[in-house]
Order: sequence, then C-alpha cells, then structure tokens
Amino acid sequence: MNLVKGIITPMVTPVRNGLINEEDVKELLNFLKEIGVSGIFPMGSTGLFSFFSLQNHKKMLEFAIKNKPANVAAYAGVSRNNFDETSEMIKAAKDLGYDAAVVVVPFYFKLSQGSIHAYFDKIAKTDISIIIYNIPQFTGNVITAETVKNLVNEHSNINGIKDSSGDMRSFQTFISELPDDFFVYQGQDDLLLPSLSVGAAGGVCGTSNFSGKIVEVYRERSVKAHEEIVRVMKTFSSFEFPKPYYYLFRKMVLKEENPDNYMPFPLNDLDKNDERVLDEVVRI
Repeated sequence: MNLVKGIITPMVTPVRNGLINEEDVKELLNFLKEIGVSGIFPMGSTGLFSFFSLQNHKKMLEFAIKNKPANVAAYAGVSRNNFDETSEMIKAAKDLGYDAAVVVVPFYFKLSQGSIHAYFDKIAKTDISIIIYNIPQFTGNVITAETVKNLVNEHSNINGIKDSSGDMRSFQTFISELPDDFFVYQGQDDLLLPSLSVGAAGGVCGTSNFSGKIVEVYRERSVKAHEEIVRVMKTFSSFEFPKPYYYLFRKMVLKEENPDNYMPFPLNDLDKNDERVLDEVVRI
C-alpha cells in the first residue's frame, strides 16, 4: 500500500483549443511541488473525467505520471461509467506506475448497497490499491460505511475513501467504523480542518490547483487559513463547478492576464464579470 497523508491535488485538466496541453500540465505539477502537496490525482471530478474520451483520459494519466515530481504519490482517476472501461483504465494506471486507482461509486442509475458492493467487489480483483470515491451529489448514489467495511474485510487492496459528500456525520462514521490504517480523505476544502480533528488522513482539495493555502491548513492546523478557505469556497458556490479552478489556475499559476478557452467542452469560460469577482475575492 502506497497511500500517503496530507494534501492530494485533484488536478484540473489543462486544455488549449480543446486539446490537453502537456506543457500546462508540467507547469501545474511544478507549482504543486513548490507548495508541497503529498500527492496528485488526475482525472477526478475537478479534472472533468466524464467529458473526455477513453483515449484522452489515458493521455492525461500519461502526462501527469511522466512529469510528476519525485516523492509525490500518484492516484489515478480511472472511473468510466461501465465496468469494462474502468477495468481498462485500472490496468493502464497500474502499467503507468500509479500508486492507487480512485474509483467513483457508479453513477446515473440509482443503485442499492448490494449492487454497489458487487461493483467494488469485482473492481477490487486487481493488485493495485483502490480508493473509493463517494460523491453522491454528482453520482446520485451513496456508499455507506457498512458497505465499505464489508469490502475492506474482503479485499486487502481497498485502502481508502475520498468522501466529498459534505456530510460530516457520514464522514465521522467512515473514520470510527473502519480500521485505523484505512485512509479517509476529506474532499471538501472548507471541511478539512474539522475533518483533521476527527482523524482524517488529509484532504483531496481543489484549491491546491492555484494556491498553497490549503497545505497551510493541513500542516499548521491554522484557523486563520481555514477561514480564508471557507470564504473562497463560499464564493465558488455561486459559480458553475469547476470553472473557478480552471480560471484561477491560468491566472495565478500560469500568470495569464486574460485567460481564455480554458474550459473543456461542453463547458464555456466564465463571463468577464464573474472573472472580476474572482480576481477581487481570491487573494490567497
């Protein structure tokens, strides 16, 4: 098992003219090295995995691992909305040298806990660490602590969960009911500090795509830094996810004066008024 504690960055997928841009991926990874994240996670929700073809999904995983800083863990977002393609992506992640594969709870159709258990039971028949990704507001399905506990008892390579539900009661249940060496990551930046207080292994936090403030929250347990993150996330809630992360990556990391064409299709860029709001509010 090669999981780590700390801040894991759910990477944006940099595009120019609709194509994934490897040079921008390199710049992002250099920035993540500078701010001191513990790991990278390409092709999650912030990476807009569901908008990309299987070929381009693999390409982003290749770009990320090829340019990854040394001593930084690499978790591959491998989810597709069918078992065969997800299995293909898990194999690709293993062959590329990723430390773990992050697999979202199946989405679109409402599933019972029995069906979710069956899905991960089959997914886990591999020799790479599996991190379950719980994000019911996007998938329409939630995985319970009981289901995760049963899976962990049956499969030694199910080693962690990223919980982005925003439900702290559920989050604390994952921590209290699962083994001490099971990694529970908070997926909401503004809930990282309280999550650390109840035993979270760290956070998979999107603001690290453009700022090191969330690393400060993790390392220093800083209430002041936490309050700044809360303020930023409140502002982000007014905009279509994940547009602010893409705009601020280009603005704050790449230092572009007037970023454009930064959103993968079918999303369009923020309008100029929204960009000005972000320029005024996000100073972290």
